[in-house]
Amino acid sequence: MGHHNSTPKPNLRGWLLQEKSMAPDSREDEGVHIGQHTCSRLDEAESREWLLSDGLGGYASGTVAGTPTRRYHGLLFDAVTPPTGRQLLLHSVQERVLLGEDSFDLATNRWSNQSITPRGYEHLTSFKLEGRTPTWTWSLNGITLQRRLAIKNRIVQIHWSVVGSDHPIHLQYSVLVSNRSHHGLYQAGEMTPTTTVDGSHATITWPFGPVPKLEISTLGTLMTRGSWWRGFRLEEEAARGFPCTEDAWQALEGQLVISPTTGANFHAGVNQAAVRAQPDLIAAARQEDDAAIKKAGVDSADSISGRLVIAANQFIVDRVHPDGTTGKTVIAGYPWFTDWGRDTMISLPGLALETGQPEIAESILHTFASQEHQGLIPNVFSDDGTPPMYNTVDAPLLFIEAVRRWHEVVGDRKRLAAFWPTISAIIEHYTNGTLHGIGVDESDGLVHAGEPGLQLTWMDARVGDHVITPRMGKPVEINAFWYAALRTAAGFAGILGKDASPFTKAAERVHASFGRFWNPHTHCLSDVLDGPDGDDHAIRPNQLLALGAASELVTRDQGQSILEQARRQLVVTMGIRSLSPECSGFTPHYVGSPEERDGAYHQGTAWPWLLASYVKSSAAICGETPDDLIKEITQQLKLHLTEAGMGSVSEILDAIAPNQARGCFAQAWSVAAMLDIQGMDTRGSNPTENTKHERRKKKTSGVH
Repeated sequence: MGHHNSTPKPNLRGWLLQEKSMAPDSREDEGVHIGQHTCSRLDEAESREWLLSDGLGGYASGTVAGTPTRRYHGLLFDAVTPPTGRQLLLHSVQERVLLGEDSFDLATNRWSNQSITPRGYEHLTSFKLEGRTPTWTWSLNGITLQRRLAIKNRIVQIHWSVVGSDHPIHLQYSVLVSNRSHHGLYQAGEMTPTTTVDGSHATITWPFGPVPKLEISTLGTLMTRGSWWRGFRLEEEAARGFPCTEDAWQALEGQLVISPTTGANFHAGVNQAAVRAQPDLIAAARQEDDAAIKKAGVDSADSISGRLVIAANQFIVDRVHPDGTTGKTVIAGYPWFTDWGRDTMISLPGLALETGQPEIAESILHTFASQEHQGLIPNVFSDDGTPPMYNTVDAPLLFIEAVRRWHEVVGDRKRLAAFWPTISAIIEHYTNGTLHGIGVDESDGLVHAGEPGLQLTWMDARVGDHVITPRMGKPVEINAFWYAALRTAAGFAGILGKDASPFTKAAERVHASFGRFWNPHTHCLSDVLDGPDGDDHAIRPNQLLALGAASELVTRDQGQSILEQARRQLVVTMGIRSLSPECSGFTPHYVGSPEERDGAYHQGTAWPWLLASYVKSSAAICGETPDDLIKEITQQLKLHLTEAGMGSVSEILDAIAPNQARGCFAQAWSVAAMLDIQGMDTRGSNPTENTKHERRKKKTSGVH
């Protein structure tokens, strides 16, 4: 079953379905940057989104153009119960620059009648990420004005600066506020706040709601206002089949002078003292980014690896435990996900270990270990504070794999022992049977799982009561994860002085039975065995997850065949299809109503995170790092980082060219997969090589 370097290699090149030319205004030396050619075209500028996370689950996000296109766009979403309970407090700051007798609006809005006014994007000459910091540049009658944003600890800062001029600029702005769930919409008349002004400070108070007040502080003049701005049209919500108009309350009007030497600032947040202190969050963000780059051992924030390191830290946030202590967790995706167990365990090696943060990884592991229940860890923490859900068969097994990856880095026996009770509980409950039909079949040692109306694997979409991909029975990747978990448990038992033989024997039995998955007719692994309707032979990427977890479960010839079929039927630009086009039910586009999109979610839609398993599988089968494949992925990644979520990696893509980015514009496991792939390029084909952070600096070229 071993793999040898002399084995003929499957064709891993030529898998890209399209080549994209460089944007005319791209500059390789400026990291994530787009110029006037893109910024001045509304369709291009509003299809690109930016994100800032405050480390507590709160965030700010929007489009490069400034048009809000989602209900999740705004300048301050506050996590009331970190990292959940997120409320939109600061809708927007609508700016107007006064230059003599001329005035220039910087904002851009689309209204319910489809009109676009004002049209600030027409003056926008560039957008750039400086580390994590989004930076806009406008050209106004020969004057260059820049705006930067930062967010941390429930406070947002806006900083305006003048470039290349000795003259101050006068700025007027309207402060629009809201107070609703980030999943909701704010309508005129729902709840009207009161506003009090104290010099250059203001307090906006709502009559009810989870966040009673919003504090504002600046160095200019503030004046109370009180009117509704009605009819913002959210174009992306319309495309997703949801209600798409929203209103906002104009609480204040402000005026200030932007000094050519010091610029000008605006702060908003929930804590009065903290906001009025006017902290320099932009400088703090720059320092934190520099520290993160240094800790990860990469060259700069503008290298591919540097961009991914910066993106990774946006997902790592605090979670308050039931006992009141605070640990770390991972937001699965922005803007709408909370922290999911499966996503967290898949993401942890890339987000925390490839970035040189094993202490963060350890905290995340303890967060989920503390919630273990009958051998399961939470599938998802709700956004409303209700108890977590445990409908997952893969997350507990992936937890064990995440502990293995973490322990390879730290090598600490005592700290490993703290996780042993959780690991042994998982193995015991899977062996004896636990919730949701999860357990080991005594006849073959394979894990079965599932109940009618319930989805337990990562293919978890449903429409009403209809589960699109129930996968009841014995899923292929789950049994590879089970085998790997048993092997890991045996290794840990040896380290901790415990009996490893039960784990070794169980793993040997899985190995002996796994051959049942091979389907000589499709030259692939079956997706599910022994389901309610028999075996499922659909060609899906779950066999790549199995190969990436335990390639020794197949022969060399089988592994090569799986890779070749995947290359031919599943691999697309920047992702792996969830179903082959040759299979019944294949859906090429992730569009339409919520029901239509949920029906397409795992029926062809491509996923970037699966590329890591494709690369790992290729390395394992071929016996060496697939350098050409990694280079091709890296080239596509360079473009992707400036095409959807600026500086981040999307959740999903359409299954056919041009593979339009869809879903969340920043997804944790997508970013983590790219970090893992970059790490494989650094480590070589041995996934444990150099894991104690004796790493070479990653020499990847800059992002266009």
